[in-house]
Amino acid sequence: MMDPCWSWGAMALLCLLVPGGHPVPCRVSISPEEPTVEFGTSLLLNCTSSCRNYSQLSWEVSITKMGTRGPGWVSLSIPNVTDWSLELQCFGVFGEHRDIAATTLHAYRFSPPQIYLEGDAVVGKETRVTCNASAQVSPPDPPNLRLTLRGGGLPPSTHPGPSVGLAFTAQPEQHGQEMTCEAVLRLGRRTVNASAAVTLWVWAAPHDVWVWAPRTVFTTGDNLTVMCRAEGNPLPRLRWELPTNASWELRDGSTTVTIPAAQRAHGGTYRCLAENRYGAGAASVDILFQGSSCNPLIPVVVTLAVATVLVALAVSWWLYRARGWKLMQDGSQPG
Repeated sequence: MMDPCWSWGAMALLCLLVPGGHPVPCRVSISPEEPTVEFGTSLLLNCTSSCRNYSQLSWEVSITKMGTRGPGWVSLSIPNVTDWSLELQCFGVFGEHRDIAATTLHAYRFSPPQIYLEGDAVVGKETRVTCNASAQVSPPDPPNLRLTLRGGGLPPSTHPGPSVGLAFTAQPEQHGQEMTCEAVLRLGRRTVNASAAVTLWVWAAPHDVWVWAPRTVFTTGDNLTVMCRAEGNPLPRLRWELPTNASWELRDGSTTVTIPAAQRAHGGTYRCLAENRYGAGAASVDILFQGSSCNPLIPVVVTLAVATVLVALAVSWWLYRARGWKLMQDGSQPG
């Protein structure tokens, strides 16, 4: 069972809180307590009474009052805040007692951050990323604005507004990474946040250019192939410097030079040049000519020619001997 003494004490306390006893003074309060609003936008405030036995509950402001009311509360609507600072008062009349609550409305302007890349980010070269944001608050206080720039594999950088920057040497692995900038504006106990993001594009001049041929020594009639490869961003364009204008073909997007039935004139230096808007690179290979190859038909032809000559000589000699012998016989007969 509840202790009677405790019950009596509770009842006595309740008697002090009800009308006719010794009530706690009635109060009015404003919500939000520290109103802040973006300049040019609307705001709704409430004035609330802690007691219902008031004879008057209203706002006291220097602007046209707009709002609604209900049991124990009255609202104030400001459709277009055009004052940087505005004093607001709410009062309630409770018999002979009058209670007032006061606050100051603060307006602000806040432009979201924007990220700028100062020129193109090129591998091996110094690049700078900058974030800018702006804010304006009630004079004479400066805005409490801080910016943080992070991402791209870089340590974050924080700085009081309105600008923060990061300088770095661009690397290939940073290509396609995201950088973000967060702006925080502190307005008393309230903060306003905004952020922006940008993708980091890192470009590269042509590099790792190499030229290769399956064979670098050829003879007349051989088929030649010379290939070129290069790295870079954007992908480099390739062009060739060849030792001759004699017949040749380009294949696979200018990466391969082919020469069917190469001749002596095709020997020399094959130079590949790789170019994009950020630079150029080159590589070369020397193709050597070692003379005509031996045709297996040539010995046969020579042998046949020699045999033909020998046969012709033999026949001629035989005819000569046969004719000479006949003449000798005719001359030995008596006349």
